[in-house]
Amino acid sequence: MFVKDEQGFTLTELIVVMAIFLTIMLITANSFKTIVNQSSQQSKSAETQIQGIVGLEVLRADLEQAGFGLPWSFQNTPNYQETTLGSSMPVSTIPATGYWSGQSPSSFNDAPPAAPRAVQSANTNFNSSGGVGAQYLVIKSTVAGSNAVAKRWTNVSFANGTKTPPTVWGDPVRDFAASDRVVVIKNNLVTTPPTRQLMVNASTGNFSATFDHYSTLTLPHLDGDTFQVYGIGTTTVGIPFNRADYYVARPPNISASCASGTGVLYKSNISPADGSYNPVIPLLDCVADMQVVYGLDTNNLGLVNYHTTTAPATADAQRAQIREIRVYILAQDGKKDINYTYPSSTIDVGEYFGGVLAGRTFNFSNVMGTGSGWENYRWKVYTIVARPKNLIQ
Repeated sequence: MFVKDEQGFTLTELIVVMAIFLTIMLITANSFKTIVNQSSQQSKSAETQIQGIVGLEVLRADLEQAGFGLPWSFQNTPNYQETTLGSSMPVSTIPATGYWSGQSPSSFNDAPPAAPRAVQSANTNFNSSGGVGAQYLVIKSTVAGSNAVAKRWTNVSFANGTKTPPTVWGDPVRDFAASDRVVVIKNNLVTTPPTRQLMVNASTGNFSATFDHYSTLTLPHLDGDTFQVYGIGTTTVGIPFNRADYYVARPPNISASCASGTGVLYKSNISPADGSYNPVIPLLDCVADMQVVYGLDTNNLGLVNYHTTTAPATADAQRAQIREIRVYILAQDGKKDINYTYPSSTIDVGEYFGGVLAGRTFNFSNVMGTGSGWENYRWKVYTIVARPKNLIQ
């Protein structure tokens, strides 16, 4: 008869096995945590990149069309005011109160008889240092509006005492409806100097009409006169163009993944009906700075020879000199990563031309504050280079 061996494992052997098993579990858990963190970071970074591509293309499109449909002069002096919005605005018109100071939308108004400028910008106190902060950018054109009517236009001409019917595109998106509100520009491009004149009724001061009555704005006219009809909106028109304002603001409900001191890049349309913000469109989250640089042709050779953060002061000078507009936007890439340290306390939001920085050097420690955690974020400067198609003499 055989005796069964009842011998098992010793306590020491069990402890050793458990220690090995626990070590393997810890290594696996740490590896899994690293993989999850990296995956989350990459996912957030990809989300930021997609958001940047989509949102900033809206800005690029407005920059390229700056000046489209703007008059160079007025048939008779119209009476309009772009906006009365100041630095303290009702909560209903903005994402948050007190989100900027040092600028107000009304400070960018152009009043007749001066022709409207296509683009303007100036410093705000958002993340300011040494008197330079994130910039406020204003773009004016008929197509800067957010409504479908703002994308419509057509041609009308007169010959042998007869009006040529307006061009019909055969596309319901591009063709006017009878009730669309429009303005009419008379082209005198063969005169010296050439002009694009906003038609204004001398007796009433009206400079807009519904499309089915646009011909009231083509008087008087001569054979050979050509006019362009531009859509503005669907309601009463208080200004003869559309205007888009771009700025960085920090709303109270900003994403929890955004670093302290960052905000949201917004596009706000100035309503041509009452001068309010309508609508307010968020384009990009977690933005720390925006700088605007103008490439100018100051020697009339058709090439950019000078870069500056100050736009020419008049509409005529803008058409004569602006050849490109560069916008630099500093934003975080992805979310906070405690295992990452940004390699520098400064970053150039702009570019060097002839050894001189156009833009500014953004100092995180000075602007966002020591201990604010900016070091644990990856930062990226988005660069938009637009060549306006409608700023010509």
